[in-house]
Amino acid sequence: MCTNPKALDQFAQAVGGSGVIIKNGYLIKSWGSPADRTMWASATKPVLSTLLLFAAQEGKLEIKGTVKKFMPELLGKDQAITFHHLANMTSGYARREAPGQAFAYNDYAVKLYHNTLLSRVFVARDPNTIILAQDRLGPLQFQDGPVFEQVGRYGWFVHTSPRDFARIGWFWLNKGKWKNEQILQKEFFTRYLRNQVPESLPISGKPARDYLGIGTYGGSGNQSQFGPGYYGMNWWFNSGQQIWPSLPEDTFQANGHWNKETVTVIPSMSLVVAGVGDFGPFTPGPGPADDRMGLLVAACGQREQ
Repeated sequence: MCTNPKALDQFAQAVGGSGVIIKNGYLIKSWGSPADRTMWASATKPVLSTLLLFAAQEGKLEIKGTVKKFMPELLGKDQAITFHHLANMTSGYARREAPGQAFAYNDYAVKLYHNTLLSRVFVARDPNTIILAQDRLGPLQFQDGPVFEQVGRYGWFVHTSPRDFARIGWFWLNKGKWKNEQILQKEFFTRYLRNQVPESLPISGKPARDYLGIGTYGGSGNQSQFGPGYYGMNWWFNSGQQIWPSLPEDTFQANGHWNKETVTVIPSMSLVVAGVGDFGPFTPGPGPADDRMGLLVAACGQREQ
């Protein structure tokens, strides 16, 4: 399955921490304590988008429908915010720009996304009851306990093991299919599993007020100068191999604490890597992070036919 296991060892040693590598549906490498549950910080965000897709499939909302249907408290320009804006960091909430006018890696907007999905769309006291339902991600048969845990005033974050989070990555790699069951419509992945933010979109430069008083999902209102051209549905995409030149262009990643907790999905290699450790500074282009990720290609190459 992988012709250079020494490169996998080098990858695990460089990253440290704990993790797993799944190739063609099989565990080919684990290190550290891959069954131990840990907090995944901003890598949680694509899991919120997973719930968004389920809500759309179940007729609870429209992805490009406005959030004000569930959050009538929104005022002014923010009445035009859609769920698509929230999933792509272009909502403008707590920024002065109107929805769709600028990109901001904005944890005030993510808290709005979180609160709307979990309190107004699904109306659940515990999101584990949502995500673990048998018509959602229950069939993934998580091994190591609940997926979500509440973290103080911030809200619910993914708190799970690397080997369980890898299941969610594998679910996305297979475009909503688990074993022989198409749990989420493949059409969602055809439409949204790619960059959703135009490369020409400016980075937000105009902060505003969190007038709803909802707080933050752990960070500030504009944490990154990266995003346009390779962000969508809360995943980072390797469009044009701009983020990881050593990895295939179809690579996408969930990322927490700027490369401390990551789930990397490489469809053309049939590969998922879920781990917590040091994946190198999150800086698109050549550098330590790309060097480490490049070891995966050195080890496993492309998808086996």
